[in-house]
Amino acid sequence: MSHPDNLQVPPPPDVDRGRSTPSLPPGVPPAPPAKGRKPLYFGLGGLAVGLVVGVVSGTAGIAIGGALAQSSAIPQAVEACFATDMEGVSAMDDGQSLNMQTAGNDSSGTTITTVVCVLDELGAPQSLYSKIDSTRALDGTKSAEWPGFTASWSYHPDSGLNVIVETAAK
Repeated sequence: MSHPDNLQVPPPPDVDRGRSTPSLPPGVPPAPPAKGRKPLYFGLGGLAVGLVVGVVSGTAGIAIGGALAQSSAIPQAVEACFATDMEGVSAMDDGQSLNMQTAGNDSSGTTITTVVCVLDELGAPQSLYSKIDSTRALDGTKSAEWPGFTASWSYHPDSGLNVIVETAAK
């Protein structure tokens, strides 16, 4: 006969490796295993990271796109006014600035119509035209700015109107 310490007793039918399973009435299916909240937290964390990355890259894309559009605004305005090879109109600084010189009593240059056309294309306010129109030779160099651009100009009857437009520094 074996010793009682070596006696192996089989587990009861309701016990499975240390976990008990409750007895359910016949016809009632067992509930699915409970899931923790870890997948929910990982999902919400991924969503938050995705939103942040999307907003940051979208904002950067808009800023870059706006800067690229502005950097080509001066050459596009000159081209739209058919002034690309016109005397008295010269783009400078890789298209970031523009010099327009009208004809005066003693000099040749572009027309005031071309100057107005280019300024219109660049979105200059109407007040700029009044300021330019009222400038006298004794006034020296005047300046103004509008969103994205700055302009400075001077006038003398002998040399005409000289307008320099530059993209505004960011």
